Amino acid sequence: MTNDDAIAAAESAEQRIDHATDAIRGMSRDLAEEVAPHSAWLDQVSAATRAAPIQSLAIAFLIGVILARR
Repeated sequence: MTNDDAIAAAESAEQRIDHATDAIRGMSRDLAEEVAPHSAWLDQVSAATRAAPIQSLAIAFLIGVILARR
């Protein structure tokens, strides 16, 4: 094995490592996107309730009154 062969083998190994690293990072990003909770309308309502509880109670009361009159 000559010096040029050793350099080529080292570069090839580095390229394989870089390629594997990129693949693993891509898979972990994809997995993180799948696992991360998606913002649903219920989450938005919950956040609004925490931000303004009095207004939310008033709206819930009005919705209850409207539904009770039916």
